[in-house]
Amino acid sequence: MLGISSAWRSEILDSGGQIVEEILSLGVRAMELEYRMTRPMLREIEPFVKGGQISVTSLHNILPLPGWIPKRMANGEFVSLSSPDEKERKSALRYALGTMNWAEKFGARAIVLHMGKVSMGGAMELLIDLYDEGKTESEEGRDLIAGLVATRSRLGKPLLEAALKSLGVLAKEGEKGGIFWGIENRYKIQDFPNFEEFKAIFREFSGSSIRYWHDMGHATTQENLGLLPRGILLDHFGEILVGAHLHGCRGYEDHYAPGTGEEDYSLLKKYLKPETIRVVETHHRATREELLRGLSFLKDRGIA
Repeated sequence: MLGISSAWRSEILDSGGQIVEEILSLGVRAMELEYRMTRPMLREIEPFVKGGQISVTSLHNILPLPGWIPKRMANGEFVSLSSPDEKERKSALRYALGTMNWAEKFGARAIVLHMGKVSMGGAMELLIDLYDEGKTESEEGRDLIAGLVATRSRLGKPLLEAALKSLGVLAKEGEKGGIFWGIENRYKIQDFPNFEEFKAIFREFSGSSIRYWHDMGHATTQENLGLLPRGILLDHFGEILVGAHLHGCRGYEDHYAPGTGEEDYSLLKKYLKPETIRVVETHHRATREELLRGLSFLKDRGIA
């Protein structure tokens, strides 16, 4: 089943009911709820779900948006599940389990997780400058990228240890509730987990409710910036794919309508099963007409 993320309208609308109505107007009957959604917005959506007008495929942690965080500052990791600081990590666990309560209420099958990040100020800007200058594949570019990747790997070690503790708790709770936790591949070099950290996590939690969530735009960005070989994430983790975010990526700019960028859906299609959750995750810059064309694009390619 194909759904639309509430991210398409949650930046510009404060009414959950209006967001649902705009999604329904596209001919889509499923949605993902994400971290900009407030408790009142969720309450507005409940009657649509109970009445069978729309279903909720998945939730994007952290949800609902706490009242003390302005919407413009909403994100999926204002507290981190991979924080070496125990107070923060346990707070992040409480928020994630709170998201799970809403997943059970809405009948969602999966929760998308952001796991945190290391401190690497300026690293992403350097990579973008390299790309803009056409030097990503040059000797200079490769050397710079290799150095940044090595630094990132070293900085990630304490985060991995903390993440495994958090995921141990979530795995047990997910199995009790029949809900999957989909760890999303992220956008920036400093984001956790990287490829090797993904491997360590999935070794530890093989066969559990901890699964892989593939974001097309994030993967395309990291591939374009020289951080990942093409297709490596799906080649390694596609067999445990629980869901995917579908959106257009142009260079390092993403969340456009699907089919308007450089993302390649041919490899993803190999790993799609009937039960795989598919969510179009555009931002409001994608117009209704562009999104409708994107939905047709996905249907034509057997993705929707």
